Amino acid sequence: MAREKLSINFDGSYTEIYKLGCGLVLREPTVVAVSTENAKDIQAFGEDAKKLIGKTAEKTKIVFPVFECEIVNEKVATELLRYFLRKVEVNGKMNAVTALFSVPCGVSRESLNKYERVAKNAGIDKVHFAYAPLLAVIGQQIPVNDYNPYFVVDICSGTTNFAALTLDGIIKGFSLNIGANKISTDIIDYVAEVYGLQIGIPTAERLKKEIGSLCDDDGLALAVSGRETKTGLPKTLTLKAFELVDPIKKYFEKLVEYSMSLIVKLPPEVSSEIRKSGIYISGEDTTIYGLKDYVTDRTKIKTNIAENADTVKALGGGTILGNSELLKKISIKYD
Repeated sequence: MAREKLSINFDGSYTEIYKLGCGLVLREPTVVAVSTENAKDIQAFGEDAKKLIGKTAEKTKIVFPVFECEIVNEKVATELLRYFLRKVEVNGKMNAVTALFSVPCGVSRESLNKYERVAKNAGIDKVHFAYAPLLAVIGQQIPVNDYNPYFVVDICSGTTNFAALTLDGIIKGFSLNIGANKISTDIIDYVAEVYGLQIGIPTAERLKKEIGSLCDDDGLALAVSGRETKTGLPKTLTLKAFELVDPIKKYFEKLVEYSMSLIVKLPPEVSSEIRKSGIYISGEDTTIYGLKDYVTDRTKIKTNIAENADTVKALGGGTILGNSELLKKISIKYD
């Protein structure tokens, strides 16, 4: 029987699947639209479900089965993963399937058990796990080995992973329970408070992606629509990038703070190597203008922003899948 090999990043915002021999074959929102009258009645998956956010009637609810890199709804997560596998033409009944999942630093055994149950119920018979920062650095085609350490910050939707690592494993690392979603909610709160306009998550994400900036003189502008907070009436407002620096900066101030708190605790030899190689940032919202300079200026350490930053974990897993010895070496071991 042929064996399919997959690298999967099952994040709270997007799911990426890399298929060995094919490359990256899927990137879709990790979201489902479900009937409120019958939880088994799923009306839309992924991209189609995301289009319904903020637009559903009382008979439909939006479900995010993964929150802060934790599976919070196993039944919906299983149905969504099964749907994604069908979409990329992976059939667990026809072929054996191996999958390598990206998971955060400090992940608990209970969390891994949830991932494993969901994967196996979706048709994956063999499951491996690897830490997200390690997959992220491998996905950037950085020559990782057992003795040259790297410092990686990987931004997920609900978490941020900080780690000093080598191919031998995590030297020091942890996961913080705030991520790219925090930027969106801070933008929503700020626009409501300062400009009297209530916007939703899709609009906040659009602002981040199209004019998100950390530069105080950035004049790029975008017109957005929402509901006036005082009257409840529809309203359109043009916002400039520099007007959103304050809410965007809140998250990245934390990113710098926690990066430095970890770096100063590293052994001197590791810290010295990291100051040479720099900080590597991957994940969501790394396209925000001025991010590289912002982190470099505040840490005094060279900062590197990954190309294809939002898919590097799936790509890194794909690299590993082709090397059985490397897969065995980096897979998380637990009793």
